[in-house]
Amino acid sequence: MIGFKARIGLLIPSTNVIAEPEFYAMAPSGVTFHFARLEHRTELGLKKYENMINELSHEVKKLTQARVGTIAFTCTTGSLYGGKGYNEWVEEQIRKVAAVNVTSTSSAVLEALRDIKARKISVFTPYSKEVNELEAAFLESNGFQVLSIRSLDTRGVRHSDIDEELLFDQVSSLGDDGCEAVFLSCTGLSTITVLGRIEAALERPVISSNQATMWKLKTMLGLSAPASNFGSLLSEMRIA
Repeated sequence: MIGFKARIGLLIPSTNVIAEPEFYAMAPSGVTFHFARLEHRTELGLKKYENMINELSHEVKKLTQARVGTIAFTCTTGSLYGGKGYNEWVEEQIRKVAAVNVTSTSSAVLEALRDIKARKISVFTPYSKEVNELEAAFLESNGFQVLSIRSLDTRGVRHSDIDEELLFDQVSSLGDDGCEAVFLSCTGLSTITVLGRIEAALERPVISSNQATMWKLKTMLGLSAPASNFGSLLSEMRIA
């Protein structure tokens, strides 16, 4: 039976065309993903994240009609926009509508970094300086030291248009600052096909938004089977 292990709902920005193929590429046998889109109006600037929250209840209700057992708010900036604790607040808004297990990308990233025991991190994003500052502040307020944050500012260009080879070239020197891990931020950034290569080049763990979200979902559901080709976080996975 399709979805016999788990049926998972993912809330993604309407502009995101990367999450669906990446999650299905990483999907364990017996797990299905069902997507709902929150309008991501780029002309609103940072207010677009508030607009996404305004649509949350309606889209969550639709996911419950698909009888999902778990929901993940799958947007990095959208789940950290309001600062420390905002990720938990977003998750609580979902729980008010659906009696299911809930997580968010920002929560997943924090837990993944703690799991690999990385405190000093370097970050790569496709964001503007303003969003980078929000993200760095969020990470530092949660106990991490952001040694550097490198951005390929893509205003006017879709994040999904960033080629994986360009991504590899951009991040291949990030470990020079002595970081313990590298975080590739944005669920709209295509990363999973190059995570292993980047880790080999940097000789340290590399996590990405979609990979960390998948790791958290598998952890929540007790799906402990390692997954190769998607970075050490998933290939060396263990369930406590």
